[in-house]
Amino acid sequence: MKTFITILLAVLSLTAFSSKYEETMKTNITKMYQVSGSAELQLLANKFERIGNAEPDEWLPHYYAAYCFIRSTFFDEMNADAKHAQLDKAQELVDKLMKTNSNESEVHALQALLYQLRITDMSKGAKYSMKASAAINTAEKLNANNPRVYYLRGSNTFHTPSFFGGGAEKAKPDLEKAAKMFKNTQQNDGLMPSWGKVHNSQLLSQCNEIAN
Repeated sequence: MKTFITILLAVLSLTAFSSKYEETMKTNITKMYQVSGSAELQLLANKFERIGNAEPDEWLPHYYAAYCFIRSTFFDEMNADAKHAQLDKAQELVDKLMKTNSNESEVHALQALLYQLRITDMSKGAKYSMKASAAINTAEKLNANNPRVYYLRGSNTFHTPSFFGGGAEKAKPDLEKAAKMFKNTQQNDGLMPSWGKVHNSQLLSQCNEIAN
């Protein structure tokens, strides 16, 4: 009887702990998509890192910490040096994830996004576009149903000069595929990544405008 009670208490404690983790993560993920300032995103990145340090078996906290640093470059008109400083912080976290979760498609998709944002001038275009493309291909091999694969590939192609095989016309099929997948993908787990849909829609609209 004592053994049964001990096991029951352990199960209840684990369930409560898991519930608290999920609740905290969902709260911070919601904030992450709502805030529009780099300082707030850096604070959220620190929160996610603390969760990750407390939960070494969970990969999503460090994933979102990295994404917060990446997302922070979208706001406040950062200059190139400031952007790269934030991306350096994100890269450290992605490097950790690559060591522990290299079989996760979303990690390679995040790496691809980071590489794309490294292109702050023409001199960095060829290097980081190729790196992004390689990361996207790996993400696709790991999960061909990941819509971020086709969004990122379309984005990469869209921003590649036409004389290098890029441009809106070449990008459109991948962006259209991503749009369908974003629409049809049901997010059953509120903790899993869902970014990319809005920007994919914007790029697709630009493709349609150029075609007309």
